[in-house]
Amino acid sequence: MLNIYNQKNNNHDHDIASEVPAEKKIKADASRYEDVTGEFTSAQFERSLWFSKHKVLFYKLTIAVLVVMSILLWGFSLFGWGDYLLNGIVADIKLRNDLVSFPDYTGIQAHYATKPIEVAGVNIFSGSSKSYDLVADVANPNRNFIVYFDYYFTDGTNKTPMQKSFLLAGENRPVSYLGLKDTYPTGINLVLENVVWKRISAHFIQDVLAWQKDRLNFSVSDVSFTAPQGAEGPQANVIKFNAHNNSPFGYRDGVFVVGLMQSGNLVGVMPLNLKNFKSLESRAVDLRNFSDNLLITDIELFPLIDIYQKEVYLAPER
Repeated sequence: MLNIYNQKNNNHDHDIASEVPAEKKIKADASRYEDVTGEFTSAQFERSLWFSKHKVLFYKLTIAVLVVMSILLWGFSLFGWGDYLLNGIVADIKLRNDLVSFPDYTGIQAHYATKPIEVAGVNIFSGSSKSYDLVADVANPNRNFIVYFDYYFTDGTNKTPMQKSFLLAGENRPVSYLGLKDTYPTGINLVLENVVWKRISAHFIQDVLAWQKDRLNFSVSDVSFTAPQGAEGPQANVIKFNAHNNSPFGYRDGVFVVGLMQSGNLVGVMPLNLKNFKSLESRAVDLRNFSDNLLITDIELFPLIDIYQKEVYLAPER
């Protein structure tokens, strides 16, 4: 068959194909992306492209995390229910039994409650000018409580003026009313009122008695007693001694009850106030007593210092 194209052009088909260049294939490159609108930057394009390539991986990771969490939660739940079945039911039954029964705390209350102030009795000592001194020995048996109280003496009909006092923890000392102007009193009793207990915190002081003893370390020495010598000598009993503050603390008002002792027995009391009684200081004390037929062999100091109050102390010397 005659090919007119070949005749006119005198070319073969493969020659025509070889003369037309093949179209070049262009590979996609995200880095060559240019935003001409200003609405979608190349960085956003790259992140979107990266996420599209890895979204299947994210899906698988999410499923894996959810599966692990489900296993853990179900495992914890099954463990809790198993523990309750084995131990919880028994514990609930025991708790119910404990709630329906109440222990008797009355026996324990007696252990922690304060014991009352102990009163040994009232002594009557001869004073001066036909007067009498009423003295009672009182004690605080509690080791962790201070007690504050008012007191007076009465014979059932008459009573002395109300006085205030206190007892430190474990303290034993006399309380008194001096100079009762009357005939010799009989049937005298000590009455305590307005008793207030104050607990000493163990967080503040662990050994209360040792703490108190360290601060109330007083002593006497060189005790001398001279009875009245008639018209030519002293008209009163002369009592002299040295008072020593052996503690590391000084006191603004060193208030004491001076116990007049005869062979270990209390035969009278006298008040004493040593102002600004410094630490390690010694004071010479000279007292006069007008009691008849008094004879003493020793002196005992009973401090009336509330060492739990800051204002009783002297400021440290510099």
